[in-house]
Amino acid sequence: MAASKQGVPVVIPGDVWQPLMEIRAQLDSECPGAPTPIEELLREVIGHYKRCEKAVGEADDFCRRAQAWKSR
Repeated sequence: MAASKQGVPVVIPGDVWQPLMEIRAQLDSECPGAPTPIEELLREVIGHYKRCEKAVGEADDFCRRAQAWKSR
């Protein structure tokens, strides 16, 4: 299976892709409505910065602001 990120093809072996899709299907069944492309992007960006000690506070603050905005 191939996916694309920033125009660069990424090859994901089927034995890795299939379990990921099964997990995603299970999560989608518990929380209907697949994430939008924006939600996917934000999750990836936040995950990146949460791994960086210097930016984790800002990432947490961003998450709090995004939750407040989403609940409006």
